[in-house]
Amino acid sequence: MKIRLRKASLSGYRSAVQAKNLAWFLPRPKPDHFKGGMPLYCEEWLIQLARDILACPDAEVLSLFAGASRHGFTVDIKPDTKPDLVADVHKLTKHLKRKFPIIVADPPYSNDEAHNLYGTPKLNYSLWTREACKLLAPRGVLVVYHKYVMPNPDPERFFVTKRVFIGTRTYHLPRVAIYFRSKR
Repeated sequence: MKIRLRKASLSGYRSAVQAKNLAWFLPRPKPDHFKGGMPLYCEEWLIQLARDILACPDAEVLSLFAGASRHGFTVDIKPDTKPDLVADVHKLTKHLKRKFPIIVADPPYSNDEAHNLYGTPKLNYSLWTREACKLLAPRGVLVVYHKYVMPNPDPERFFVTKRVFIGTRTYHLPRVAIYFRSKR
């Protein structure tokens, strides 16, 4: 029996949408074993990809929900993680006014996780992304790292430029980093 593939069935594979998607398989855990931390190399690669998108190798980074991160200007609600700024990301613009070309956010993945793992208040995606967007430089990149494909925080202002699916080991759900690029 001979199977024929129609040319049209393959055209979607080579579409512009597919060029947006990447997959990385990274080692786990990082040497610091920080609860909720990104896999080894992940944060550095996410920042490098954002800098490549901007074509700016030294673009400044704002790291939200920073935890153990030491990349860029770090913000976390927990003082024991020693961030540059201790603040609730929902009220970020009360504490910061300057603009950043890259913002990387690694929020807790649920309100239960926020409370049980980190002892932090409930999250409001619309509110904290709105606060982050106020601090994003024109044509900047907002990277949201999560276990879900998160929605565009403002489709009038942003377009999705990359999606990175990050696996760490078998029988473990991958994570997703979505790169939202400011249109203006």
